[in-house]
Amino acid sequence: MAESVDRKVFSMGMFAAYLTGDDKDSNMAGIKEMLGYMTQLEIDNTSLPFAEAIAKAWIYEQNPELIDIKGKADQFGQHVSVPVLPEAVTAQVAGIVAELKDTQAKNSEQASKISDLEKKLAETQAKLKDASAKVTTYEAQLGEGEKKLQVSETKIVDYTGKVDTLLAKIEEVIKHGVVSAAPGEGGGDAAAPAGDAPADSAGEISDSFGFGTVDDGGDSFGF
Repeated sequence: MAESVDRKVFSMGMFAAYLTGDDKDSNMAGIKEMLGYMTQLEIDNTSLPFAEAIAKAWIYEQNPELIDIKGKADQFGQHVSVPVLPEAVTAQVAGIVAELKDTQAKNSEQASKISDLEKKLAETQAKLKDASAKVTTYEAQLGEGEKKLQVSETKIVDYTGKVDTLLAKIEEVIKHGVVSAAPGEGGGDAAAPAGDAPADSAGEISDSFGFGTVDDGGDSFGF
């Protein structure tokens, strides 16, 4: 491969493969090298389609006879020399590629943000699912708690009734001295009211005391 100041020489077979598409893949390394020289671009997946199109259009414009090169490449010799494209053309291609790469970078950044948001969304959904399960558990526990509370309220009412009954009996004792039993209860007569005086006064001996009687006119008592 020869090289000059303003032109660069490449094989005709590679050049024909570029123009016709025949056996293009096996010649891709040479094609990229030629396009990089002609457009003064770094050839990658983004710039390759633009470089291919602009260089082919310029070649056909300058050498229309090359449109019929398919099957006739040997008629054009073994090598071809190509120049760098005009500065206005290379600048235009460079601008388009730069703008496209900037858009791709923004799209990539946006895609990364979307990916992050999707990840956070998945994490949030997982947390919501966990929270929902906990709420269900808490509701079940609350239901059990309400049942226990209802049982406790029943017991409190029962205890309150018993206390009320006991208080009523205490009040009755305070008022009457004894708790009155209903007739027939306890197997005997009802207790005498606390207000009635007993048959014998305290400290006095009844006339009927003992096994004898006291003389109406005497001081002695006998057995």
